Amino acid sequence: MSSTTLKSLEHSELKNSCTKFASSFSSSGSCDVDLNDLISELTVIQSTLPDRAMSAMDISEFVRESDCYPNISIAYRILFTMPVTVASAERSFSKLKLLKNYLRSTMS
Repeated sequence: MSSTTLKSLEHSELKNSCTKFASSFSSSGSCDVDLNDLISELTVIQSTLPDRAMSAMDISEFVRESDCYPNISIAYRILFTMPVTVASAERSFSKLKLLKNYLRSTMS
């Protein structure tokens, strides 16, 4: 989430996004991030971020340097470790390659 999208969110949208994040990454009823603290930290950081455009990595560095937003720091670390691609699609293509080679070698 970049600084422009973070600053443009209203409180209700921010709350819905945080609730969706907490429900997505909670395991067996416990979550790494406290929902209410995350919402309050994000409302505070909306006003304290610099006016320049910042990427998600820049915001993460800003949060880490200020050392007063622990839930935002955890949320960004979770965001950065999420896989971008799905390995199952890559596996299916490799199986297709093996199958096509077998079919080509058995053709007469």
